[in-house]
Amino acid sequence: MSVAPWIKSYPRGVRWDAELTTMPVQQILERSAAKWPDNPALDFMNKKILYRELDDLANRAAKGFQKLGVRPGVHVGLYLPNTPHYIIAFFGVMKAGGTVVNYSPLDAEKVLEHKVDDSETDILVTLDLKALYPQMGRLLGTTRLKTLVVGNVAEMTSAPEAVRAQMSHNGETVTVPKDGRHVTFDEFLNNDGEYIAFPIADLRDSVAVLQYTGGTTGLPKGAMLTHANLSSATAQYVETTHTQPQLLDEGHERILAVLPPFHIYALTVNMLMGLRIGAELILHTRFDTAAVVKDISEKKVTVFPGVPTMYVASTIPASKISICLRSSGARPVEPLFPWRCRSASRISPAADWPRAGA
Repeated sequence: MSVAPWIKSYPRGVRWDAELTTMPVQQILERSAAKWPDNPALDFMNKKILYRELDDLANRAAKGFQKLGVRPGVHVGLYLPNTPHYIIAFFGVMKAGGTVVNYSPLDAEKVLEHKVDDSETDILVTLDLKALYPQMGRLLGTTRLKTLVVGNVAEMTSAPEAVRAQMSHNGETVTVPKDGRHVTFDEFLNNDGEYIAFPIADLRDSVAVLQYTGGTTGLPKGAMLTHANLSSATAQYVETTHTQPQLLDEGHERILAVLPPFHIYALTVNMLMGLRIGAELILHTRFDTAAVVKDISEKKVTVFPGVPTMYVASTIPASKISICLRSSGARPVEPLFPWRCRSASRISPAADWPRAGA
């Protein structure tokens, strides 16, 4: 009997002993920006950001963070939905030498308070949304939190004035104080992008992200994810696509990014893997069936990472999508899943594939 019986389930071309390259996480973006500078990296509400533009924004974010005191050992919170702010701020923290702390907009205020103190977060990036800012605004006076960098959805769209007016009319935004504890995202990025790069002595020891657990057995606990952890996980995902024939076409894929990046699955699969292969990330702030189906059809989405409930809720247009990536966990019986994604030429479980005997 083979000591590794699951290997026979690997698709043709995928190697069990493939070398997993590690690197500082910020190099994932930097290398793609050098390789595909004029390819679109992000599409948010029909506004596209090219790879070279995204890397430049991350450089400016890095300098903005360093002006606020970010350096190795400093933890920066991200309390954001799936907007360009998250990706810009994430790579800005990496370039500045800091550590990202992911905060979930679904957390109760007591949990947010615990995470701020437990993670030693002094600086946090959020938006002026009614669903986000008030919680963190209150924590400015009751926790160690000292500075909020506050953006708005409209500034990342192709029609900022119209979007700002509509969101205000709908009661989706709040007024943010103008004082020394608040910095607008626009002011934060208003610099030349000339930041100080700190060398990383050991990728296996340098913590890139503090990712909190769900807290089902008590208060959430911060898992320390190093640069080696995240870059090797990204390399592993990419290796699973090196099938015969090749599963993904680097520099040409369009990924529908609906899952929130504060979740580790979306962070590594949607964002890090997507950027590493030079894909265009089509960002949605929430899962809306009609919007998802519309974008799959009109924007020619080729990759749709999701969870089973998304596929059950959506009828994917025939012959529109190349691959569905699904996470592990509770899911419908296998016959139902491919029926809902029957137009996908390949269906790959991103988190629990390959499975022995599959």
